[in-house]
Amino acid sequence: MTDVTTDAPPDPPPDPPPELTPDPAPGGPSQQFPIPAVHRRRRRGPSVVWLIPILAIAAAIALGVRTYLRTGPVIHITFESADGIESGTSEVRYKNVPVGKVTDVDISPDHKRIIATIQLTRGGKGVAVKDTQFWVERPRIGAGGISGLGTLISGAYIQADIGKSLEEEDAFVGLEKPPGVTYGQQGTHYQLHATDAGSLALQSPVYLRRQAVGMVTSLQLTPDGKSVDIEIYVNAPYDRAVTSDAVFWNAGGLDVTLDASGLRVNTQSLATVVAGGVAFEDRDPEEEGKPVPANTAFTLFEDRRHAMAKPDTGGVPLAMRFHQPIRGLGSGVGVNIEFEGLHLGDVLAVRPGYDTGTHEFYFDVDATVFPKRLGAAYTSLVEEGARAGKTGEEMLQALVGRGLRAQIRSGSLLTGSFFVALEFFPNDHDVSGTPPAREGVWTVPTVRGGTEQIQDQVASILAKVDKLPFAAIGDDVHDATRAAATLLGHVDRDVLPRTQAMFVQAEGAMEALRQGLTSLSENLAAPDSAIQQSTRATLEQLERAAFSMRGLADYLQHHPEALLRGRPSGAEPKAGK
Repeated sequence: MTDVTTDAPPDPPPDPPPELTPDPAPGGPSQQFPIPAVHRRRRRGPSVVWLIPILAIAAAIALGVRTYLRTGPVIHITFESADGIESGTSEVRYKNVPVGKVTDVDISPDHKRIIATIQLTRGGKGVAVKDTQFWVERPRIGAGGISGLGTLISGAYIQADIGKSLEEEDAFVGLEKPPGVTYGQQGTHYQLHATDAGSLALQSPVYLRRQAVGMVTSLQLTPDGKSVDIEIYVNAPYDRAVTSDAVFWNAGGLDVTLDASGLRVNTQSLATVVAGGVAFEDRDPEEEGKPVPANTAFTLFEDRRHAMAKPDTGGVPLAMRFHQPIRGLGSGVGVNIEFEGLHLGDVLAVRPGYDTGTHEFYFDVDATVFPKRLGAAYTSLVEEGARAGKTGEEMLQALVGRGLRAQIRSGSLLTGSFFVALEFFPNDHDVSGTPPAREGVWTVPTVRGGTEQIQDQVASILAKVDKLPFAAIGDDVHDATRAAATLLGHVDRDVLPRTQAMFVQAEGAMEALRQGLTSLSENLAAPDSAIQQSTRATLEQLERAAFSMRGLADYLQHHPEALLRGRPSGAEPKAGK
């Protein structure tokens, strides 16, 4: 056999055999007993019992390492209130993906706000940058519509919009409302200036050709409180439509126009009636405007008509003085000045005055007109003035000598609106209504019109009606009524009985005629009646006459000369065959 050599330690030497010891017994011979031997077993390794705690410690270390690797930084967000935020439950989401959880909610030291402590995940580490925005996502109803309905089931959570900064931050101020534009959107911001915001609000839509392409992101009064600054955001690629020729107007509510052309209602959509909106397009579609950079400022017009109107140049101040009530003009602002039906300008102000000489009130009306709206007509007028050595304004003033007057007229019987008409009255030479002449101001005399003219006409008609002799007319009507009553009494007393008698006699005559006709019919139908016999005799005579006529015709056919010479003696006509 081959010896096998191992590294195991050699077995210990065997214990020596036990020694026999005597066991003396009293009164007897001694005996020998073996001595017991003690064997000690040698341990070769640790006990299995220690394996369980070792495994527990390893699992704890692995769990700790895993938690450390999955945990991101801790941040703090300040909000106005903790509405919808719950410690240990509320999540922080980015694009609907959880990136952290609220671990604690506490009150700020000044007791005005709350501070939410957020434990971000390792994947959410990029959220903690300086320009990141946070807000609580909950159900909301606003100008932009209804949002956050999903939180009715899942509960409120903190929404994050990661910024573009690379600088880390651990303290943030949360938004109370979602931002109008997130960092992921593509588009451009623009600034609008308006005297009145109307029904505009945050997230009101921005329309291009009645299609929503953006929203209002900011709206606030200017420091002096006289106008409103509005910031809008237009989504790409529609921001390319905002050019140097673009015009913006307030599209909120209903734009109702009632004039001689009828009733017109214009609105961008049903949403703008309630929530308001802004619309824009190019003023002249045929001209291609130049692109404009972000945050370019535009004027927000009150409606589309004012926005699309081309800017006027060469305005001329116009002054008028009316010696009549101007109820139809109201405050005067926005009232049209029309020349031969053409909109030439607008009233700017109405100022009441008092004449101490005549002890009468009057109203001075200041307006601005744009003669260039007359086009070629104004060009011809200027050329005529140039030949006479006069300016265009002097030629306008010369029109007063030709009978040009200003008159208040009604624009609509339904709305009660009025306008100032510049018309020619060649036969009117009264210029007492002319305001004092001022340098560079076109002063035009006025004539009565509008409601005042209607009142004068009504008064004239009433004066003529008042001159009518209503008393004499009443007496004549009374006499005519009495005569008519007398006539009706005579008719009822005398005429009606006679008329009834005539009807009775006429009825008797008709009955007699009816009986006579019946008798005649019966006589004609009887074969032995005299009428029948007379008729037969007459027919026989007619037959004989016809036979004689036929004989004469035959004779003339054979002897036509008899018509000239007569019938020879002795010749008798023969009867026809």
